[in-house]
Amino acid sequence: MDQTKDNPEYLDYIVRLDNINDITFDIDEKIIVSSKTPIKIIFKAKKEYPRRTLFRFVIPYGWEPIDLKNEICTIESSVKGKMKATNSLLMLVYILNDPMSIGDTIEFNYNKLKKINTAGDVAYIDEVYFALDVKLPKEKVFNRIGIKKISMISEKASFFLIKIPTIYRGNPMDVEIVALDKFGNRDYNFNGEVEIQGDSCLDFPKKAIIRNGYVYIEHALKFKKGIQPNSRISRLLRYNTVFALYPVFPEILSNIGKLYVSNRELTGTSNPIVWDEDITGQVYWGDTHIHTREFSDGMGTGADAFHYAKNVVLHDFAALGDHLNQRNNAFMEGRKDILYPYNKAIWKSLIDLCVEWTDKKFSAIPGYEWSGRNFYVTLATKLKSPYEAIADKVMLFPLESAKDAPLVDYISKEGCFQHQLYDALKGVHCAIISHTPISFMMGTSWTEVDNEMEKVVEIYSSHGSSESMKGNYRPLVNNKKKGSVIWALNNGFKLGFIGGGDDHYSHPGCPIRQYKMKSIVPILRYRPGIAAVFSDQLDSKNLIKNINQRNCYATTGERMWLKIKINSALMGQEVNVSTPPVIILTVCGTKKLESVELIKNGTVIAIRVPTYDRIKFAFEDKDLKKGDKAYYYIRATQFDGERGWSSPIWVEFV
Repeated sequence: MDQTKDNPEYLDYIVRLDNINDITFDIDEKIIVSSKTPIKIIFKAKKEYPRRTLFRFVIPYGWEPIDLKNEICTIESSVKGKMKATNSLLMLVYILNDPMSIGDTIEFNYNKLKKINTAGDVAYIDEVYFALDVKLPKEKVFNRIGIKKISMISEKASFFLIKIPTIYRGNPMDVEIVALDKFGNRDYNFNGEVEIQGDSCLDFPKKAIIRNGYVYIEHALKFKKGIQPNSRISRLLRYNTVFALYPVFPEILSNIGKLYVSNRELTGTSNPIVWDEDITGQVYWGDTHIHTREFSDGMGTGADAFHYAKNVVLHDFAALGDHLNQRNNAFMEGRKDILYPYNKAIWKSLIDLCVEWTDKKFSAIPGYEWSGRNFYVTLATKLKSPYEAIADKVMLFPLESAKDAPLVDYISKEGCFQHQLYDALKGVHCAIISHTPISFMMGTSWTEVDNEMEKVVEIYSSHGSSESMKGNYRPLVNNKKKGSVIWALNNGFKLGFIGGGDDHYSHPGCPIRQYKMKSIVPILRYRPGIAAVFSDQLDSKNLIKNINQRNCYATTGERMWLKIKINSALMGQEVNVSTPPVIILTVCGTKKLESVELIKNGTVIAIRVPTYDRIKFAFEDKDLKKGDKAYYYIRATQFDGERGWSSPIWVEFV
């Protein structure tokens, strides 16, 4: 969807490039992120303009915002006028106090003295732009009379991101390496040889040549020997209370491995690769919750988001979860502050974008966010909502059937309640994911949730963790009184866990904590999460099917390995036992592990401090008696602060 085309219903300007007046954009074609870049726009009139004419100067999204108090922007003019702030941090208006004659000028300067790093820290695939708009006193919309497009490029590489398959299937696997700058942008100018090292159980190439910041090494990685047998459960149970280095069992040295890449001072560590006979498919990594400026209230376009996911952080899948009823924010320019719900044309353009980016190695999933709010209920029905909160939910649809997806408008009398959403989606193949369930504004009203339709919950996103209410890790800004993930589980809901981004920068899965959108940093102040989905195939239909089977887990962004097993049951499943259950946990982090906790019914019942980056142990729950029910899951934390949560296993002692 090209929002720069004439769209007076949606935008407050019409593009009418001006060949009459002289407009000079003094700026380079390529800009390095985080540079002290100045902008100069000079307008010289070749026709007359009446007093009260508005000239509006627009800077690119992602750049240091306009604030009249910081004097980063100045306007010099041969015509008396006044600078005025707008409702956007990207725009500044100059109002003529006197008429403008032929030959008069207006000069706009941004960071003229080069005092601060103005150029943001986001490198997009799509060009960003500066623009000049003008509006006569009686006109209702601006005319965009000048535009200058530029390309944002990264700084020099700061580290490597290495992706290898999580599950080994017995045949040589591929290796991918990408060079990223300190902001998480791909350095397309990095060319050079890297050295590769790895755990002793792996066979791999010792060197690789990176071109344009990336290398793909096909069929390059394998285990040296066949899969090694697991240690006896009795031995795994032996080490439960000791104050010594935790033992590293042979199978987690022989059946789990990682790669380590270096080039002088640049380094990187891969995710673990695991040879495990219990796992029949593959683990695919991605983000189920992305926002863009093209479709709602983010920065960057849909192409930016998919490009970053696919070609920069090497995701396997990504889903756009833009608000169905498109939003505004202070980091947008030119958008009317009106309610503008999706229509079929907008939805089709999103699906077409997903088709364009989907191939055998990457799945682009169409979706939208239904943003239930109590004040939307009041707005639509003129009645007070009976719920403490309603919900924000992301809906994901298979690519092949998405065109028929119901578009349920949450700012309408027919679509402002969760039960109305369920009614519309009944019988539709989709995944429904509640996000930030403990958020005061966006939190989930669990009393209204249909667990038959919602199978997973977003336990973590850039907002923070919704696992528990007290002592929560990376807490949200505002919490409601109840409704955490543990609260829902303890009240009978069976939910798998998803790590989401709620990314608003078109940089899903960015490995760096993001501060790009300064107007909402207090809310989105953590690194975006990531979802791990077990699936036999990488396509939207199968990914959604496995999400709905709770065949997934969540991390704060690191591709760590988590496995929980009770008898033959794995995460997301249910199992009956006739003796006290023995829970077997296997974890391998991308960095050294600080702790691995076993959670039962919301309470930690076992905690282990691993010796290195991996651990395997067993715990027998002798407190579970006949007739009891319980759920168990893993919470693993690395020394770098990153965390992962397995989906639970539900147990009934019969």
